[in-house]
Amino acid sequence: MRSATIHKDHATFRVVLQAMSHPGTTCQLPVLVPIAGEHAPLIQLLSCLMDNEVSFSIVGDDAGGLANDISMHTGSIQSNISESNFVIATKGTTSGQLSLIKRGTLEYPDGGATIVYLVDEIAEAEGTAELSGPGINGTVRPRIAGLATSELRELREINAEYPLGVDSMFLDTNGRITCIPRSTQIGEY
Repeated sequence: MRSATIHKDHATFRVVLQAMSHPGTTCQLPVLVPIAGEHAPLIQLLSCLMDNEVSFSIVGDDAGGLANDISMHTGSIQSNISESNFVIATKGTTSGQLSLIKRGTLEYPDGGATIVYLVDEIAEAEGTAELSGPGINGTVRPRIAGLATSELRELREINAEYPLGVDSMFLDTNGRITCIPRSTQIGEY
């Protein structure tokens, strides 16, 4: 069983690396060892990223004991939003709390948090926000259905002092993921 978990985590991590290195592209999480439950894609994603040395917070509903499921599968602990390494936005919004999230320091810019937005659907085209920067050939316009309209504007402001900022991941209910690292420029929309 442990071997299957390691294999699943490695395969999932490779997908995350692909999504982070090519911002705005849609990648599919592998389905190797099914995880039961309403938040199976989220648990699969977090299992390869989190461990007992990082903390998380949840913005929005803690539907079905989500915090307990995350702790059980990752070993990480829940903390307040300003201290968390990972922030899970269950309704596609941080509800105006984005400014509270860690952005790193000039000495340790990688100390910024990662935000995981749970959204309705992700597609590579037809979106309103234009992304450019490292890993993008020209520009891309991903469609992220279920993301609050203010979030991309707030992400642009939070990440304006690169290398400080936050990395963001968007995960839909079908296990599709797209990412906007802090190095990506979010254009006007």
